[in-house]
Amino acid sequence: MTIQSLKHYRAFKIDPDGHVLGCVNLVCGDDEQAKRQAAALVLVHRIELWRLDQRIAQFDLPTRTVPSQVEAV
Repeated sequence: MTIQSLKHYRAFKIDPDGHVLGCVNLVCGDDEQAKRQAAALVLVHRIELWRLDQRIAQFDLPTRTVPSQVEAV
């Protein structure tokens, strides 16, 4: 892979209200590599992956399962 074949992407951290909290710059060979790197950033916030003015992917937080409370008898 040559430096000319690398592409610049931005992974935006999005809060629950849809506001951008920050951005991580990614340099990858293709969209698939960028998607893998962006998906790894999903920890606390949703991630939107962009290249120039095109949204490539969106990665939501995993849904948390809340254990049901068991009533003591």
